[in-house]
Amino acid sequence: MSGMSVPVTPSPSSRAPGTSSMWRPPRTFAPGSTALGVTPRQASLLAYSAGWISGLVILVLEPADRDVRWHAAQSLLGFGFLTLVAGLLLALAGISLFTSLTLFRVCLWGAQILIAVGLLLWIWSLLQVARGREPRWPWLGGWTERLSALSSAPDLSQHQR
Repeated sequence: MSGMSVPVTPSPSSRAPGTSSMWRPPRTFAPGSTALGVTPRQASLLAYSAGWISGLVILVLEPADRDVRWHAAQSLLGFGFLTLVAGLLLALAGISLFTSLTLFRVCLWGAQILIAVGLLLWIWSLLQVARGREPRWPWLGGWTERLSALSSAPDLSQHQR
């Protein structure tokens, strides 16, 4: 034990007045970071990381950065639509298993194709954002713009005096 050093914590009387030993997050964000405390590129990658679920989470948690909100909205709408349609096709396949084997096969193949398309879009979107580019999915442009323009942060500028 003689070779080990023990960290010394300052006594409460040696700390600056009004400070405590507990860590507190900064009140302002570093330049170039988002409300999540990461860079916009990292937040955009997070928006695509778990499909529509991460898109929803980022869209709710990021009030200000318009680019990050755009990626989150596209992830939510795109992957949400693919998940919904694939789920409906799988449900229809399950129901048609008892009535029509042909309909079962068509619905099952359709769901598998949608899942494969979703996987390819997911990989492509992550790679595009990692390279600093904007992955624009077809047919989602207007919806993505409208959803990302909705601000989840209240406007406090008039209340601060």
